Amino acid sequence: MDKKEYFEKILDRSTEELVKELFPNGIATQEKIGIRKLLESVVELVMNQERNFFLENDKDNKANGYYERSLNTGSFKLNINVPRDRKGRFRPQILPDPYKRVNEDYINLLMSLVSNGYSESKIDSTLKSLGLNYSKQYMDKIKKELIERLNDFKTRELPSDAFVLYIDAYHCDIKEKNKIRKASVYVVLGVDLQGNKDIFGFYTFFSSENKADWIKVFNDLIDRGLKRVMLIVSDDFPGISKAIETLFPYTDHQLCLVHLQRNVRNQMDKEDSQVFNKELKNIKENSLDYEDGLEKLDDLCSRFKSKYPNFIKHIQSNKERYLCFLKYPESLRKHIYTTNPVESVNSMIEKVRINLGGYFQSVDILEVNLLIQRDNLKNGKWKKPIPAFKGASYEILQMFNKKFSIQTQN
Repeated sequence: MDKKEYFEKILDRSTEELVKELFPNGIATQEKIGIRKLLESVVELVMNQERNFFLENDKDNKANGYYERSLNTGSFKLNINVPRDRKGRFRPQILPDPYKRVNEDYINLLMSLVSNGYSESKIDSTLKSLGLNYSKQYMDKIKKELIERLNDFKTRELPSDAFVLYIDAYHCDIKEKNKIRKASVYVVLGVDLQGNKDIFGFYTFFSSENKADWIKVFNDLIDRGLKRVMLIVSDDFPGISKAIETLFPYTDHQLCLVHLQRNVRNQMDKEDSQVFNKELKNIKENSLDYEDGLEKLDDLCSRFKSKYPNFIKHIQSNKERYLCFLKYPESLRKHIYTTNPVESVNSMIEKVRINLGGYFQSVDILEVNLLIQRDNLKNGKWKKPIPAFKGASYEILQMFNKKFSIQTQN
């Protein structure tokens, strides 16, 4: 066994051990791809800032593009673009020498940079163990650059039109002024009329979820250019419907059907809930159209009204919102009846919170992680439009124009 092969086996073992530590329940192939992209982006961002710092002290020198290099860390083979200078004097400290062992300390450094939002105090010991002589001034520059990116993202202009917004509040603990406080993070995932996904915004409030904060969120979206939204998908939190009616009066509102099924299991006994949810699934999958679905739901509710009067009354008062997805092309319905798309984003952040010890060190660290996850998704799973939109794009555009021509006439 040659030296290179020997080192690769060591690297693979050490990286696998780290992955097991960070993801004790296992890691899917797609998640592993996501981690690789995150690590690549972190290495490249640090190297670029290193070059900027280097050139500030070498006035007669200039940047000179990049060269490609693979960095083998065992489970994660990173493909990175290494920055060069014109005079060939610069070499990033964070870049290991060719064939040098990249051990778990190196991977821990990268993971710390991702998880801790470039918090110097969290990675100082790892930097020293790797012999990386980064000054406080240098680390502050990296952190400043990332915060600037975060601010640019939060204030960027939005498209004027959207097909659907998935909205949800993520609840967590955040450290502020040496106290651990409860916070709500309002996440808005948007899909445009061509089926492209993006996070339109995220907003952190030190309070429980409430209607007033949702109105602030919607107003910010409008201030940044969003005018017309065809559909908003949310859970059944009190107050959201009124906020939507106030600021997006022509927008359809879909309540998450998965949440309804969960509530049925909580509010009805086991046998009744199984029957009700089975019929609810049949309505979702086999209704001819919106009116047919409403009729079937009315019939279903009538069978359980005497036994669960308050709960059934609640369902019937929201039936148009629970079945709103049936107004849309059949190929798109499976994409718009649940808040699962935005909840999957929240679950990524939840993994980071757990790895950080149960809370975020600051709002910046939380939101930097959200930005990194967004960038990763835009370069991966969200790189292409949702396939179902391709066949339904003309029908969606016709529906959109018809809906908002009413607004124009009024």
